[in-house]
Amino acid sequence: MAGEVEVRGFALMLAVRVLYVAYLAWLFVPETMLHRIGVTYYPSKHWALAGPAWLTLALVWGWWMYEGYNMTLVTPLTSRRQFEDSRCKTPISVGLVSVEHSTENSVPPLCHIPPAQVSRALFGRQHSGSTVRSS
Repeated sequence: MAGEVEVRGFALMLAVRVLYVAYLAWLFVPETMLHRIGVTYYPSKHWALAGPAWLTLALVWGWWMYEGYNMTLVTPLTSRRQFEDSRCKTPISVGLVSVEHSTENSVPPLCHIPPAQVSRALFGRQHSGSTVRSS
């Protein structure tokens, strides 16, 4: 016997399909035919394209703002909040010679990797002391 979640999921799937067919009918059926069958109150057909375009733009904008907000929360590598405690396991203390140039195919042991080393591994070496100036 189907559970409550399955029944609600099936009902939601049917509702979405019915609404999609109604959307396509509103989009492609001429207004004169809609008036003949008694449908006289509906949004402007301008919104058939503008609505999905606005929704897509809102999703892209939301993703962009989410990424930007997360970037504002990242502390710089020289921040005092980037610290190690006394129980921190360094790569050398667990027997790893180098985290960046591992030759084994197995999963390495869990250890703390300094943020500067992670940045070098992901983004390459950066020139120290150089600043980017805008003109």
